[in-house]
Amino acid sequence: MRILFICTGNASRSAAAEAVLKKLIKTNNLTGIDVASCGTRVPDNLEREEVMCNIAAEYGYEMGGKAIPMSTTLLDSADLIIVMTNRHREEVTRLLCFDHWNRIILFNDFCFGEQSDLPDPHFQTEYVYRTCFQHIENGCKEIILKLKQNK
Repeated sequence: MRILFICTGNASRSAAAEAVLKKLIKTNNLTGIDVASCGTRVPDNLEREEVMCNIAAEYGYEMGGKAIPMSTTLLDSADLIIVMTNRHREEVTRLLCFDHWNRIILFNDFCFGEQSDLPDPHFQTEYVYRTCFQHIENGCKEIILKLKQNK
């Protein structure tokens, strides 16, 4: 199974979700699950946001590197596409074959049963980034529970 997280720049939300879920998969000894992330609008050579990388490190997660732009190759390879907002869903549907739209789900819906967007912390206070990260970590813990149920 391949899980793909998507946000706008792949600099904070989706990258954090990727880092958290990868580590949780490893610590829960789950196998056969690949995790990746990308962004719908990634400028060339965009680095991951330092503030989110630092917060992730405080919680024991390794996050960094360059942001990855969304592509049809990444979308087609994913069994589950978790978007952070409804706008991301719309952008994914522009590239993804209609037959695969059932693979797309909103992060808050999948993790918490809420039809709401996960706001972008970009250009906001560290507190907003920290709150966003904690929400992502809690959501990824819910994903682990779902993965364990399906094993």
